Amino acid sequence: MRYTKEHKAKAKEAILRSAARVLKRDGFNGIGVDGLAASAHVTSGGFYSNFATKEALLEEVINAELGTMFADIADADPAERGRRLRELIAVYLSDDHRQGVADGCVMPSLSADVSRASAPVRETYQRRMTELVAILAPAMRGTPKEQQQRAWTAVATIVGAITVARALPPGDDARAVLDAAFTAVTGMARM
Repeated sequence: MRYTKEHKAKAKEAILRSAARVLKRDGFNGIGVDGLAASAHVTSGGFYSNFATKEALLEEVINAELGTMFADIADADPAERGRRLRELIAVYLSDDHRQGVADGCVMPSLSADVSRASAPVRETYQRRMTELVAILAPAMRGTPKEQQQRAWTAVATIVGAITVARALPPGDDARAVLDAAFTAVTGMARM
């Protein structure tokens, strides 16, 4: 039985969504293709009919998800970007995001895996990170060069803070890491 292009696109999207959650939760090496396929309720053959390799899936997950949380501030004027950024940073550095690994941002969950991946995966990551920094930069104080530097600093700070807070037991120290990052990042932004 032949499937329509629409059916194939929906199946691929379902695999991508499901696999992204599992990859963020378990890491790239923490689950195989059979597990990824099972998480999407497809066979391994169904997986391979949509993705040539497990690493091709990783590349698509990075392309689909990196920076999407911040995309809606792109059209705002600089002052409004700063206000919206403050709200998004508060959500990003929340206990819900710290605890919700599978539903959270790909950067703290998969950056280490990307660093060991092939050039195409790393190039996709670089492109998406550069796009994210371009969205964030106008929300930062300073000259254009300073804005770009602060945007890179903001990304590194929030991703690092979530990574460290997730590694700590829940409690005051984990919260202190997130609060410190919030103060640092919002101090660089236009408010």
